Amino acid sequence: MAGDDGPHLICTAASGYPTAMANGKEGLEQFLRAAKERGAGDEFLVALLRQKGWPEKAVYQALGRIYEEQTGAPLPEPQSTLESAREAFYHLLAFGTLASWIFAIGSIWFELINTWVPDSLDRGYRSWAIRNVSWQIAAILVSFPVFVVATRSILKDMALEPDKAASGVRRWLTNIALLIAALVFIGDLVSVLAVFLQGELTARFLLKSFTVLVLSGGVFLYYTKGLNNREALPAQSWHRGFARTAAALIAITLLFGFWKTGSPARQRSLTQDAQRVQDIYTMASIIHGRYRSADPKSLPTKNSLQELWRKDPVSQQDYDYLLSDGPKYQLCATFETPSEDPANAQNLVWRHPAGRHCFALDASQQPEPPPYRY
Repeated sequence: MAGDDGPHLICTAASGYPTAMANGKEGLEQFLRAAKERGAGDEFLVALLRQKGWPEKAVYQALGRIYEEQTGAPLPEPQSTLESAREAFYHLLAFGTLASWIFAIGSIWFELINTWVPDSLDRGYRSWAIRNVSWQIAAILVSFPVFVVATRSILKDMALEPDKAASGVRRWLTNIALLIAALVFIGDLVSVLAVFLQGELTARFLLKSFTVLVLSGGVFLYYTKGLNNREALPAQSWHRGFARTAAALIAITLLFGFWKTGSPARQRSLTQDAQRVQDIYTMASIIHGRYRSADPKSLPTKNSLQELWRKDPVSQQDYDYLLSDGPKYQLCATFETPSEDPANAQNLVWRHPAGRHCFALDASQQPEPPPYRY
């Protein structure tokens, strides 16, 4: 190591070479050899040459070549490309699954806020909300365990090889992931604000904004203080604390999510009832078309519609067709659950209880389509 004698040593080294040194890499190596022969230290030489505009990497490469010549042994190779690819894979897997379950949590809470703070301007249907929540629950149940496994593998590797905490692969992927997360959450906030400016209730706007800020704040706090720490590995308690907090939030979210959607058996029953309503609507449309084309106007018989007649999706029995006066008629089916009206629906013609129910219809009028679910 060179102390205060560093500049003197460099001058002495230079004086040992009466002819002009070459420029570029050759000149750099000549200078380093001369300086090291006079006792200059590596750190002093790197700092000096860096001030003169030499890249630190180029100086270290030149020093490496000098040491290879002096020792007669080549510099050891860094970790293999396969090892770097494995490291990149686990980081990408952790970031991707993190984004999946964080987005799913936010989506479920948005639907819950829509339920708890209803808005007369919201024309969405509950059936669509249930389907959306079901998808998000599935995303959480799959992506969160994968995130935990991937993160445990990353932390295990860094515990065995602490240098990986400052690896280029990790730094680049972490910062790219943080950038993507920032853009996603900025987009969420923009959409929430846009809906607010279009007239959404203030309470809804505040609750959704709070949801986005909590989720985005948690992600940024974890990665900027945890995995993005370049100096040293954070305490294991930090990672365990994040995992426990995330697990608690997920448990609460899933509890409310299942409350929103009901059990899989109930969802199956709702889907079957939805198919029954869709079948009846289809048959009503056919009857309306036959009635309009008939001369004189008359209701078609069931036998004339036999090839087009729908059957119950479970029992495979025909739906009942009851004729009344004039264009009036009824189509009947047996339902497993009572209907749940779409939010703010004006048309409730397809409302039905559990059990057998007959829809009173008019063949002279085009039937209105049922609410979207089917």
